[in-house]
Amino acid sequence: MSTVAVLLVVLLCAAAAAAAPLVLQRLRTRRLRTRFGPEYERALRSHGGDVRRTDRELADRLALRRGLRLTGLPEAERERFTTAIRGFQVLFVEDPPRAAAEADRTLQSLLDRVGYPASGRIEALSVDHARRIAAYRTARETLGRADGAGADTEELRSALLAIRGLTLEVLGREHPAPAERPAAAPRPAPAKTLGTGTPDAERPAPATGAPAPERALGRRAVNS
Repeated sequence: MSTVAVLLVVLLCAAAAAAAPLVLQRLRTRRLRTRFGPEYERALRSHGGDVRRTDRELADRLALRRGLRLTGLPEAERERFTTAIRGFQVLFVEDPPRAAAEADRTLQSLLDRVGYPASGRIEALSVDHARRIAAYRTARETLGRADGAGADTEELRSALLAIRGLTLEVLGREHPAPAERPAAAPRPAPAKTLGTGTPDAERPAPATGAPAPERALGRRAVNS
């Protein structure tokens, strides 16, 4: 191989090594964009368009989610939450702020029950429910203004629908049920004992051919 060919190979290897991190970064960004959807764009804006910082934040959310041990609910409890969250539409006719606020409290109770942490809750939820998090963020902002009578009926209606949608989606997500404790193995029954207190299994068997005590005494009496 000529010197020129060797130099070309070296240059090509160096270029490939330099490009590899960039290729990996782009693949990682593509996967995160696909996973988080609109939430990726929101995070990107919050970081001023810095892709690396955005990817790092969302990778941290994935790590947070992987560390959680979420618990599935029994069917009866799931039905109870479903009935409650749907019932707030009736209350909304009479009292929109109260209906939206109580719906959110029901959602928070559900998230506590399933196992989402109080700290970083929305970030953890965004991993599993990225398509609904934007609407839920807006709903929380609306509820914050509703305390001061700063939200109108349509905003509260949108908030209630966003909360209901997220609640039903959380209820529809399958999580492993709590592991049941294995049943204790039955203890063996104690062996029956004779009057001496020695278990039958531990009493030595009589020697084969040994005369019974009564017979031995009888022979001595006859011989005497």
